[in-house]
Amino acid sequence: MAASLRHMAHFQKALLVARTAPRLSTIVRATSTLNDGASKVPDHSMHFKLERLWAVGMLPILPASYFIHGPVMDAVLTVALTLHIHWGIHGVVYDYARPYVIGEAAAKAAHIGVYLITGLLLAGLLHFNTNDVGITKAFELVFSL
Repeated sequence: MAASLRHMAHFQKALLVARTAPRLSTIVRATSTLNDGASKVPDHSMHFKLERLWAVGMLPILPASYFIHGPVMDAVLTVALTLHIHWGIHGVVYDYARPYVIGEAAAKAAHIGVYLITGLLLAGLLHFNTNDVGITKAFELVFSL
């Protein structure tokens, strides 16, 4: 009986400490006297929705590019693919190349690399469209093999 009372006292003391201790999962909201947007947490949901809408919008472009050939369809497909690939690579770098994980300099290099890859991709596709058969005709040639 004495042991169970001692355990009960220990339990009550631990419960009291737990109630008064700060919680790790407590949401802390920063407030600012200025209305400069400093207290706002960035919300990426709109960007995510735009990416999904863009991907759905690309669905009719891909089959249409097999049947419609020309510089307009090549340009549409070039821009659509470049933006889609850029957002995908940017999402991976944003998630995994954070400064506290890989260091400040490597994170900046990774973010610069995203734009470098996107620029090279766009330049390469535009060069292919203007100086060669174009993306749509290339797809047709590949599928005719």
